[in-house]
Amino acid sequence: MPDPVDIFDAAKYILVRSKYTVTPLELQKLLYLAQMTHLGEYDSPLLAARFEAWKFGPVNRTLYRAIKTNGSKPLVASNIDGDAEAITAETHMIVLNDITDELAGKTGAQLIHITHWPNGAWEQTFDPGFWEIDIPEALMKAEYKERKRKVEQRIAQRGQSAE
Repeated sequence: MPDPVDIFDAAKYILVRSKYTVTPLELQKLLYLAQMTHLGEYDSPLLAARFEAWKFGPVNRTLYRAIKTNGSKPLVASNIDGDAEAITAETHMIVLNDITDELAGKTGAQLIHITHWPNGAWEQTFDPGFWEIDIPEALMKAEYKERKRKVEQRIAQRGQSAE
């Protein structure tokens, strides 16, 4: 498996690739979902970064500090000090492309809803009385596997009802 990449490189990659505008909140959620997907599909982290369970979902504190002055305004690639071309591993590109293509058009509220999955990694970790609680990668991976299992189960049920 390739080494995890810098979160700023992945952030720039998403901003360069996306045909939609992406706010700081949306970027945080897209990167979190990319991390979760890579953990679930490839059993290794995509990002050399941790996410904390904040009120509005998973947040990487380092990225948050770097882009918070943008407020809720859409970001542009030049807002990020990363290098999109540093993303070269096939699994990294597959996951980032899929996440960007499938989810970058969603609103911040829709992405928050996705990351607040019942009994998911964020929900199991979030405690409104505490800050700086890392969301364990093992919980992210388990959530991904459970989401995938449920999708596969629904597909199988549809197939049975069509027979």
